[in-house]
Amino acid sequence: MNKNLLVVLAFLAIAYAGCKDNALPTPLPSPPDSYLPETVGSSWKYRDSIYGEPTDTVPIVGVRIDTVTYTMNGATTNFNNYICYNVDVVSKLKGHSTAYFHVDKHVNSLMESTPPYGLTNLQLLIDTGSVGHTWTFTPTTNRVLNNNPVKAISTIVETNINKMVNGLTYPNVIHTTINLQINVNGAGFHNVASYDFYLAKGFGLIEKDVKFYGLLNETKTLLNYNVK
Repeated sequence: MNKNLLVVLAFLAIAYAGCKDNALPTPLPSPPDSYLPETVGSSWKYRDSIYGEPTDTVPIVGVRIDTVTYTMNGATTNFNNYICYNVDVVSKLKGHSTAYFHVDKHVNSLMESTPPYGLTNLQLLIDTGSVGHTWTFTPTTNRVLNNNPVKAISTIVETNINKMVNGLTYPNVIHTTINLQINVNGAGFHNVASYDFYLAKGFGLIEKDVKFYGLLNETKTLLNYNVK
């Protein structure tokens, strides 16, 4: 397996330490125009394909078609003063787990565990940004991975578009891209993975596509939802 690919997989295995459940009271309802609703009881059901679609081209994990449901449970977790809203995750193939939404100062982030990889923390969107807006953040607490610098770059690609997902057309969609970059052995930063997210105002995340070295490996699409 490619050495840099092993580095990517190692990155995905990093978990954020020092968490404390129920650090805050039940979260207040998010506004109706939120791109990442956190209201208690809201739920989303997705079809998750890893190397299962005709367009998927990198068999990193192997063929898997899953159904995954996310439900806001009203609890919060404190990751070293990084307060997240807890999301119950039920996977048909992998069972139960917890994901985390973080919304603060217009920055919308997703922290999610994908066994056997662990937690990733990705800033999906700055919802006041315009097309072309780019920002850099670190997906790890110490800005390094295996003693090599790591960073992620988010870009707003499209705004206010209509997008059809599983037969439904969603309005007011924002499309963002995140490039994961690693500087291995001082050779300079280069892209190893990219994530495309489509978020619809009032609905949340409707599609996620993951590529490794430019080749599609995963597509997750919204089947139905119940936003409170």
